[in-house]
Amino acid sequence: MEYTGLINQYKVNRPLTEEERRNRLDPAKRFDVSPNYFSSTIRMNSRYLEVADKYYGWKGALTFVMTVLTLICLVITWVAASIFFVDGLMGSADDRAANLVFGGVPLLMGIAMIIALLWLIFRECFRLTHYPIRLQRDLRMVHVFRLDGTVFSVSWDKVFFTLGRGNRPFGIQTWDVRGHVLDDDGVTVVETFCFALAWPDIAEVQRYWEYVRRYMEEGPEAIAPDTLAYLPIADRRETWGFGLLRLALNLPGQTSAQLILAPAFLLFSIGRWFAMRTCKIPVWPKHIEEACVVDAGDPFAKDASSNPEKLWKVM
Repeated sequence: MEYTGLINQYKVNRPLTEEERRNRLDPAKRFDVSPNYFSSTIRMNSRYLEVADKYYGWKGALTFVMTVLTLICLVITWVAASIFFVDGLMGSADDRAANLVFGGVPLLMGIAMIIALLWLIFRECFRLTHYPIRLQRDLRMVHVFRLDGTVFSVSWDKVFFTLGRGNRPFGIQTWDVRGHVLDDDGVTVVETFCFALAWPDIAEVQRYWEYVRRYMEEGPEAIAPDTLAYLPIADRRETWGFGLLRLALNLPGQTSAQLILAPAFLLFSIGRWFAMRTCKIPVWPKHIEEACVVDAGDPFAKDASSNPEKLWKVM
């Protein structure tokens, strides 16, 4: 549950930091780790690999928590409004003055809190169901959906990849794989995008980096055995049941933690269902789709239609 880049946007029009330079991920360098797709792949073929964004996995958690807090603030604001507009006009002059103070201040604070909470809800709702990243291997291009729904494309070889430091949710330092698009000076960051995984263990983040890196540098055969299933979101909204499963998969391999947090996942799934129903499904621009036509009979062409029947057993 890491919202760096969603709530507080990535800083651009600034130079690379020393930490980013130290943590650079060189596409030509192979880490001696097994690649892991971390349940983020939408579709794959010999021409391109399409993966979900960092915010897709936890989508709905922010919506649910902020909605509950909004309802609480609405109750407080309603009580404050009653004191301010009703009790504040009755009684003695001293009583009216006190009621105006004790009603007016909470009323203004409540309104301000509701506006802030609604802004946070709208970071997930009424936008896109997800923000896919398409790695086009044949032309060595990366196509990325921005949070505002627009798309930009950049050469894979011109992206500065690095480990990015998250905002320490719950006091835990997380890391992710970020791609910086640099200006012509090779120093100034003008765009930033982020791959799916945000995790405290850098070794696990390197495994995800190896997954996307090996596809681009070595081909689909290098990661096909490690891609066990595909997200059913390319052209449709996920079901409530799959959304619940995907929330649990944010803690891969941690069965005990998944069971303990099952009630929270269930509540978050309500927010996720609402968020997904208010969002539009992303559609790639025509020129990108035309450049990404999959060859007939491609042996590596896989998507959600290739998934096993009991999906929960493999993801």
